Amino acid sequence: GGGRGAGPDAACGGVLRATMNGSTASGAEETPRTSVKRRAKDAAQEASFAYHAKMVTYLLAWSLVSGLIIILNNWVMHYDGFPFPIALSATGPLFSWVVSAVLVASGHTRLERHMTFKTWMKQVFPIGFFTAVTYATGNELYLYMSVSFIQMMKSMSPIVVLFLLVAFKLDVLTTPKLVGVATMSAGMLVACHAEPSFNLFGLALMVVGEAAEAMRMVFFQQLLGVAQFGLIEGLFYTCPANFFFLCIGVAVFEEGEIKKPENYERVLRNPGPYLCISALGFLVILTTLGVIQTCGSLTFKAAGQVRNIGIIIVSMAVFGDRVTVTQAVGYAINVVGFCVYQVVKTREDLHNLREEFAREALDGDEGVRIAAGGEDATAKTPLLDRAGSPLG
Repeated sequence: GGGRGAGPDAACGGVLRATMNGSTASGAEETPRTSVKRRAKDAAQEASFAYHAKMVTYLLAWSLVSGLIIILNNWVMHYDGFPFPIALSATGPLFSWVVSAVLVASGHTRLERHMTFKTWMKQVFPIGFFTAVTYATGNELYLYMSVSFIQMMKSMSPIVVLFLLVAFKLDVLTTPKLVGVATMSAGMLVACHAEPSFNLFGLALMVVGEAAEAMRMVFFQQLLGVAQFGLIEGLFYTCPANFFFLCIGVAVFEEGEIKKPENYERVLRNPGPYLCISALGFLVILTTLGVIQTCGSLTFKAAGQVRNIGIIIVSMAVFGDRVTVTQAVGYAINVVGFCVYQVVKTREDLHNLREEFAREALDGDEGVRIAAGGEDATAKTPLLDRAGSPLG
């Protein structure tokens, strides 16, 4: 009896041990692969959350500070009697470079990429030129047109940016993105219909400024995206070029008038607003770099259209600007176009992130299988030879 009873027990024990051993063996084959895929999936989810959080933070910060500086610049030029838009524009890059230079000199920020003078002239100097033109014409506009109308006119810029990005092979033109940008531009045309403050010279300034802005965005996206510069690094390298060209603008167009005692003494008597413009200029440049680095230059321009709604509302309340029903309808169309574009661009960015993490997962899985001897590792070595191994 004892022998017969031991037989089934031994058999069951053997089956259990065999099952456990099989499970363990199976786990040894599948667990690393599953672990790699799970980690890749978790990393992709974390990246998606971080992307959205960073995008929203930079967009909100940029919208706030850029809106404030527009209102303050308009007040200083029209109500404080300091009609020197290029000089006001130069304070932001100067303040920004001082802050970035202090952070670098103190060791708080390390320059991860050191640029040669030739590279700086090729990649950064054009940014300085186009930024100076953008800032100077942008501020000059407020001497000829109302704040609200200027914000509506800026609705035409995303389509310029899109086609320049496509021309420089920094973006891909798709039908949904084209529909979004075209809708925004159609809204601009409606909003600008029968505008009483329309000025031909102002329109010329707008066109020059938007073309310069589009080129600036293309170079910025290349600098921050391809070269992978950090934000403070971007300020450190670009702001001297911005300031240089703006100083040329001041010397050519404003120096004679700004040197008069009644003008510079006004700043000395009441420096508060001018210091605020300098600090806001730094924050605008910093958050602009952050938005471009996170979302891309076209998202930056498209977000500006929504920000402009707030500026228009404030301008109506503070400066008495008048907005008609037709203009309000045009801006509503503009917001619809922005929403279409933003949904498409966000999905595209997230798709690229998921593809990147999927490739990393496959690479990790490949490494696990090679390390485990699942494949002949020598089959992979010819690629290493061609890619730059000691044999190559």
